[in-house]
Amino acid sequence: MSRTSVERQRERSEWIERAESVGPTLEAFAAASAKGKTLAPESVTALEDAGLFSMASPLEVGGFDVHPATQVEAFEQLASVDVSSGWVAMIQAESPALAASHLPDGSGLDTVFGGQFPRVAGTANPEGIATALPDGSFRLNGRWSFASGIRHCGWVLANAIVRMEDGSRPAPDAELPPVVGSLVPLEQVEVEDSWNVMGLEGTGSCHYQLHDVIVERPFMTSFGGVHSYRGGPWFANPTITFLSPGHTGIALGSAMRALDLLTGDVGNRTRFGQASAVADRGAFQRDYGEMSCRYEAARAYALSTLDDAMAQREAGEPITPDYDARIRAMVTWVTDTCVDVVRFAHHHGGGAAAFADSPLQQVLRDILVASQHIFVADVAYERTGAFRLGREAKGGF
Repeated sequence: MSRTSVERQRERSEWIERAESVGPTLEAFAAASAKGKTLAPESVTALEDAGLFSMASPLEVGGFDVHPATQVEAFEQLASVDVSSGWVAMIQAESPALAASHLPDGSGLDTVFGGQFPRVAGTANPEGIATALPDGSFRLNGRWSFASGIRHCGWVLANAIVRMEDGSRPAPDAELPPVVGSLVPLEQVEVEDSWNVMGLEGTGSCHYQLHDVIVERPFMTSFGGVHSYRGGPWFANPTITFLSPGHTGIALGSAMRALDLLTGDVGNRTRFGQASAVADRGAFQRDYGEMSCRYEAARAYALSTLDDAMAQREAGEPITPDYDARIRAMVTWVTDTCVDVVRFAHHHGGGAAAFADSPLQQVLRDILVASQHIFVADVAYERTGAFRLGREAKGGF
């Protein structure tokens, strides 16, 4: 069912306000999060109390199923205060959304979502092995990476490649999918102290392992965005497309933060050997103007693309493979553009930006790590280019 323009504006205002309301807490504990290599408990509580962890989940499980374009703006606002906090909010909003939409009705759904709204971490990559057992359950083993926020979650979402007990792939007549997802209680998961990185330190995106963990069918999910059991029109998208608002918002929030920093102490500083403040120099003003325009263009492109995509979904129209490729290319282009904006800001930070406690250095390190995510890959350009040229699009994201 389509939202009216009044409903859209009301929803947008509400969620931007919610994101703004937690800003002081996220800012106050950003350093503690980075030092502790996981989001500070105070920041986690603030995000959860504001409903941001349930923002993207289906209404049927107590979520809010917020419009994807509004999600972008909420994540942007959070990242503009602290990129790590915005990143964790993104993952903790999207992971339970995927679990809630893909778990079948029954004891698994009731257990995970039957009480207080769950905190769920995990990764989309199928890095483990799920051995199919005769009783229909699976035995999970393996090591997964980049589970942002895992240290304060109760459940872990692990995708794994299906194998038979002899190690072979399932035969076509076995009626088993090639990849399955599963919800595993955190107490059955071994979390590694592996998050030693240059940026996004506060996200706590640790590796984790499972050793002979038995997962019953009610706790298994489909993989890749198919067979969604509940949720609004946006849940009909493939998984990677469903996740596009989060990565887009983080990139835009990083660029917003970098530009804002230049309007404060950095811009008012007079560097050695120069007669005027940085912000008074014509060369800087020219480049700042261009970068501001690039940020605004990226933002408008992102919101317009997701507005159009959601309108198609609300009208009951499928998003075609070529339009799906356009969405993914949009996320990559927006991120690439925002990296340029942040690099520009860091350059004009001068020698002060060389120090680890410089906010400009922090946001540069954060977006450089964020841009290494598999979601932000050149293959997105290749796929949309192939469709636009009338050529066959190759595989990959």
